[in-house]
Amino acid sequence: MWSKPLKAGLTVAGSLVFLAACQSFPTPPFPTEAPTIVMPTFPPSPPATATTQPTAPPATPSNTPIAGASLDCSSCHAAQVTLWASGAHANTQADVAKELSSDRAGQTPTDVIKGQDAEDCIACHAATSVLIKGGMSEAQALAYFYTTEAGKFGPDTTPAHTGAWPQVSCMDCHDVPSNHPASNASLAFFNSTTGQTEAVANSGQLCGQCHGNLLFPGTDHQTYNAWLTSRHSQTQTDVADELSTERAGQTPADVIQGQDAENCIACHAPTAVLVNGGMTEVQALGYFFTTDSAGQFNATTAAANTSNWPSVSCTACHDPHNPAKPAYFDPATKTYQPMPSADQLCGQCHGNLKFQDTDHLSYNILSGTGGEGIPDQKTMPGATCTSCHMYSSDVDGSNSAMYHGHSGAINVKEADGSTTSSCTQCHSDMNAAKAEANIKKWQSEFASLDATVQKNVAAAAKAMQGVQDTTQQAMLKEAQDNMTYAESDESGGFHNHKYVMALLQDANQKALEILKAQK
Repeated sequence: MWSKPLKAGLTVAGSLVFLAACQSFPTPPFPTEAPTIVMPTFPPSPPATATTQPTAPPATPSNTPIAGASLDCSSCHAAQVTLWASGAHANTQADVAKELSSDRAGQTPTDVIKGQDAEDCIACHAATSVLIKGGMSEAQALAYFYTTEAGKFGPDTTPAHTGAWPQVSCMDCHDVPSNHPASNASLAFFNSTTGQTEAVANSGQLCGQCHGNLLFPGTDHQTYNAWLTSRHSQTQTDVADELSTERAGQTPADVIQGQDAENCIACHAPTAVLVNGGMTEVQALGYFFTTDSAGQFNATTAAANTSNWPSVSCTACHDPHNPAKPAYFDPATKTYQPMPSADQLCGQCHGNLKFQDTDHLSYNILSGTGGEGIPDQKTMPGATCTSCHMYSSDVDGSNSAMYHGHSGAINVKEADGSTTSSCTQCHSDMNAAKAEANIKKWQSEFASLDATVQKNVAAAAKAMQGVQDTTQQAMLKEAQDNMTYAESDESGGFHNHKYVMALLQDANQKALEILKAQK
């Protein structure tokens, strides 16, 4: 099993996903049975040594030999191949060499693949390498692609036959039928142990083979598993609740495109538009949530086709052809929009970067701008969305390290019962318990003040009914705006605490001034 994380390897969730001839991002129905590639029997290939290396067959990452055939994906998918070539999936051999030369020094390829403390590097770093030279086992592939001394890895182990190393290439993540491009490719992973291309239900499960424990239960690459515990993996129920209450009597088109539009799909499951060969956001809303005979949502609206709902999955935030670079999948155009930073990616849905009139404004609150009549302010300058919510500890084997931040939790429970807190990376005098107490304290302060402000602002609005004083009207609007803005933070008042409290205090002061003036 691949049980140790590579220090500079594939540490983000994502895999090559959408490959089809002359189309952008189609997702055809998945086959019920994965086709089998029959592996030919070949005599063992001699291991490469530091001084002697067998002649490498001609091969390139975009022209991978599969069962005797040759597929040049770049001829139709040049943009995707170019993007892939600049990413982590196209640069996997050196990381394995570092691992072999340090943690695996003194072991043979068979020890590494099948030994007591096995780590199947081939399966996730270059699965189709077993097809090179007509076919070989994973242990033979490891011996062929890395130098050994007397058949064992050592401090001098380096990559060998680099031109033939296929990386994590197109065929690792796509099942390409023999009549392609007449028939589209589908989601699948190439299993280097069995020599089979195995279908998966969705892109998340594809990523989870190597960035989770779906292929190797004992792995410490737990990004996918961490995501499963996060709110990003459980978004359908929230949308159903919203549709059944605030959107009762409306059609999917009303919700997405109407006068008071709210595009639930764009932020709760953007890749939902790829299901069943592709659909619009309106069609996706109608497919994933029940409507009445008139095609309208009502009080009984519930989630539908739940097994196909992708939530905010890996490919919502990672372009699978270059997953290390943050990118937002836009369901309207079915294309990826590269983001200059991870925080701006968060701000698409947890701020107003995509929808100007949204009431989800954590990103804006964190920036400390946008209030009326109060100075800009940051409680913790330098703190970002990801520094708190995607912190990854450097303690090898800890849940915090294995999750790679994809649980979204500030405090992560460890196997020994302890807690790792992202707060401690900056606040060395703070432990997890103190961090949790501080969060609850700030949330309590916010809730208490907010309740008072709501009461006073409502009273001020009532007192202003029929009053034509423009100064007082402007003051009331500012109070209402600042209160609403503070409440748009999704942390309950923890994000940029001093700033949200200042917003509420300003709103309260203006409400009290209005009440005093209208006595």
